[in-house]
Amino acid sequence: MPNQQHIGAHMSTGKGLPAMVQASCAIGATCAQIFTSSPQQWRAKTRSEAEAAAFRAAWAESGLGPIISHDSYLINLASSDMEILEKSRRAFREEIARCGQLGLPMVVTHLGACKGGTREEGLSCLAASLNELLPFAVEQGVMIVLETTAGQGTYLGGDFAQFPALFALIPEQAKLGVCLDLCHVFVAGYDLRDAKSYARLWSEFDTIIGLDRLKVIHVNDTDRALGSHSDRHAAIGKGVMGLEVFRLLMTDARLAHIPKILETPLDDAGHGEELALLRSLA
Repeated sequence: MPNQQHIGAHMSTGKGLPAMVQASCAIGATCAQIFTSSPQQWRAKTRSEAEAAAFRAAWAESGLGPIISHDSYLINLASSDMEILEKSRRAFREEIARCGQLGLPMVVTHLGACKGGTREEGLSCLAASLNELLPFAVEQGVMIVLETTAGQGTYLGGDFAQFPALFALIPEQAKLGVCLDLCHVFVAGYDLRDAKSYARLWSEFDTIIGLDRLKVIHVNDTDRALGSHSDRHAAIGKGVMGLEVFRLLMTDARLAHIPKILETPLDDAGHGEELALLRSLA
């Protein structure tokens, strides 16, 4: 099973996209996640078609599996502030276009926050954003993947039940998936540290959301307590979750085909060691 699985890390593109591909292969990754632009800025640099073609060629030659985008942290598709909402929709459309240009199959995004409104209003606004953006995503061949969150404050996505409530408001879902983040679900209150709680988590996920919607898993430990709603990632085996959850994950045949991405606070060498650890657990 371990040779069949795509496991990788969120990689820096600071030295260019072809260099990111090389760095991913060097640490033993078989997939990767990137920011296609700065996650802390609204304005994004436009890439030339020559740059995109060089990246696509390097990717194809490398044999690296799926490369996934994560959108900007500024984007809030559920915002009650109309200025922020319009900027978010515009920025996310540009993100989808960059993914289409680069050939990236998926973009992971958080559900957003509903500050100033109810969760129902936030979900309604998010659904309106997605209904506006999904036709363009279909056109570009890009799947929008909604990430589970820590559920801190007014952030949506910390409760599995919010996902079917959202999906009920979206008629076209062919390019809509879900990303489960292990750190996020744990601090949101879903335990998974032993075989029984791990099985219960995935049973709830399948019943409420559906395993068929799962497209990406973020593989993160945390140094924060169960149910703390504090979004703090830790290196694998260096947090409070323990190695058993990662062994269960890596030996779960149902999830063998799902890309698994590290978002831990380590450099490339550290991520290489974590990837080796995950393979050993399998």
